Amino acid sequence: MNKNKEKFEYVYVEKDGTVRELDNQEIEYLQTEFKPSDGARPYIKSNYDQLASDKKISGFLHRNQVPKNIEIIKTEIRYVEFGFPINICDSNRVIELHVGIFSVYVLGGWDVVVEDFTFTLTNIKTGQIINPRDTQWRIQSYEFGDLAKKIKVIDIPERGNYLINFKNLDSLKVWKARLPLIFRIFKKPIEKQNIAITIV
Repeated sequence: MNKNKEKFEYVYVEKDGTVRELDNQEIEYLQTEFKPSDGARPYIKSNYDQLASDKKISGFLHRNQVPKNIEIIKTEIRYVEFGFPINICDSNRVIELHVGIFSVYVLGGWDVVVEDFTFTLTNIKTGQIINPRDTQWRIQSYEFGDLAKKIKVIDIPERGNYLINFKNLDSLKVWKARLPLIFRIFKKPIEKQNIAITIV
C-alpha cells in the first residue's frame, strides 16, 4: 500500500480553505473499495472551489486540482465538526465554535469519575485560552446512540477555531452502567483510548 503522503494522488481541503497532505488513516480510507451505493464512500471534490451539500469547502481533492497559488502543507492538525465525538487521546484537533455557553458530554457510560481530567481550548487566531468549568448538573442523555453524561461547561466569548488540548487523561474513568462504589474495583472502566467527548 502506497503511504508516501507527498506522492499520494489526493490531498485534503480543510474548512478554512487550507490544503494539507493526508495521514496514513486517510490514505487507507481512500484505498478501501466501496460499493457505489455505500454511504460511507469518501466525498471527493471535482475542483478546489466545489462546495459540499452543507455549503462547506472541505473534502478530498486530487492533487492536480489544487490551485497553483495554494501551498500543500504538512500538518498534524485535524478539524472536527461541532457536536461530533472527539477522542480524548487524539491530539491536535481543532473545532470551530461560535459565541455562547456549551455543554461537554463524555460518551460511553453513565457512571463517570472526572477528578483532574480537563482540557483547554486555544483560539488559533488570538491565542486566548479557554478553560471549561465543572458542572454540578451531571445530566444523563444519549448522544450518537451512546450513553452520555454532562461533565463540564464552556463559555466561548469569541467565534473562532479552537485547538483542543486534553489533560490528565487517566483521571477520567467511565463505566457503562452506574455501579456502587464497592463494585468499581471489580469492574474495569472503559479504556481511555475508547473514550470520547462531544461539545453541544
